[in-house]
Amino acid sequence: MQPPKFASVQTGFEFEPVIQSYAQASIDRYALGSLDMNPVHTNTDWAARAQVFGLPETVGHGMMTMSTMSSVVTRAWGVVGRDGARVRRVESKFTKPVRVDELITARGKVKSKHHHGPGRNWVLVVVEARDTSGDLVGMSEIQYQLPD
Repeated sequence: MQPPKFASVQTGFEFEPVIQSYAQASIDRYALGSLDMNPVHTNTDWAARAQVFGLPETVGHGMMTMSTMSSVVTRAWGVVGRDGARVRRVESKFTKPVRVDELITARGKVKSKHHHGPGRNWVLVVVEARDTSGDLVGMSEIQYQLPD
């Protein structure tokens, strides 16, 4: 996976979408990997009683959703490259809890290019994540530095 050169990227470029399963087993694995064992994500009996977000079930982690959205860029261009390519910043907002057994589709495109001189040029990628009913569950703005 080799990121493109800054000059060759055009605004409007669309990335391949990322589709992520939010089955309880996936949520549980994410909880272990992130050390976030909050019962709203992992304890189905507790979640049924507590009804956090008005739902009688566990929900996916917000950071799991952010990871799915970031994957749109990192699967295509990598996290860090030998040539200076890297994720500079990720800002995310979550608009709806992700229910168990949901498939989330994240789509991203280059919104703008930012010229700051050799070795400091980056693009802004906007990513939206939607559930199977088409509802927006999250959005991210990802700054990605590209090689000259």
